[in-house]
Amino acid sequence: MAGRLTHPDKVLWPERGLTKADLASYYEAAADRLLPNLAGRPVTLKRFNAGVDGEGFFQKNAPASTPPSVRRFETWTETSRRTVAYAVIADVEGLRWCAQSNALELHPWFSRADRPERPDLCAFDLDPSSPDQDVGAAACDVRDTLGELGLATLVKTSGKRGLHVYVPIERRYGIDELRAFTLAVARLVASRRPGHYTVEMRKADRGGRLLIDWSRAGGAQTLVAAWSPRATATATVSTPLSWDEVEAGVDPASLTVPGVLERPDPWAERPIPPQRLDHATAALREQGVELEVVSPRARTSAPRTRRRVDLGEDAR
Repeated sequence: MAGRLTHPDKVLWPERGLTKADLASYYEAAADRLLPNLAGRPVTLKRFNAGVDGEGFFQKNAPASTPPSVRRFETWTETSRRTVAYAVIADVEGLRWCAQSNALELHPWFSRADRPERPDLCAFDLDPSSPDQDVGAAACDVRDTLGELGLATLVKTSGKRGLHVYVPIERRYGIDELRAFTLAVARLVASRRPGHYTVEMRKADRGGRLLIDWSRAGGAQTLVAAWSPRATATATVSTPLSWDEVEAGVDPASLTVPGVLERPDPWAERPIPPQRLDHATAALREQGVELEVVSPRARTSAPRTRRRVDLGEDAR
């Protein structure tokens, strides 16, 4: 990898004894798998300058001193009320810069910088509220429901307790339309097992049920990248899985830096082309599930926070 790595002996994962040099080596070895999941996407870095036992922070703004190999994508953000220049990582040298920055986690957008308003992935983040909840069964329920709607899915570990289910989609749909679609799917899944699942984002409203997080379609929303390390004590990795592995109950804690790279890449072995959502939307409506835009900060049943949309009205 090009570029100079300072303080290579800095310990970032004390329990494992893994250093900054180990992080750089992992990024180099994982580049063929990791870079396709970052290509063209603005990325937020989660940095841990003192290692996982220290305080971490998210870095959205790539400084002007960022190396030339890392493109800077500038966009206005309402939350920060300023223009932010996100990093776009395209090559191994960019990953080297991430290691130099002590970036243990890479969190890309669901859209690409050339059309940031048109995501090419929609995601369901399955977040168990307790260790005894069966997140694998929940992921299979989401997969099966999407399958009934005619959509193929990918799945990966979060690198912690959760699982992420992705649907590759054509870049035809706006952010509001996608958020309405993911909420509609999550509602349908939850309606079939209401004692187990919820779509309510407020913890106080979840009632101890597993959250099917449908909110990731928002502008600049992210999830940790496939093959990115996590800032856990054991250096777990957000790892693509086959559905057979999910059904068999794979242990996410066993998927760690650097040994995880000895596994095959199921996403590369069975890629899913971008899909249209028109048929799935019609199928949802046939089952009485409408598409409504709802703020994640509000109760999904609150009438004042809901606005019905047609997925076709903004698709192009």
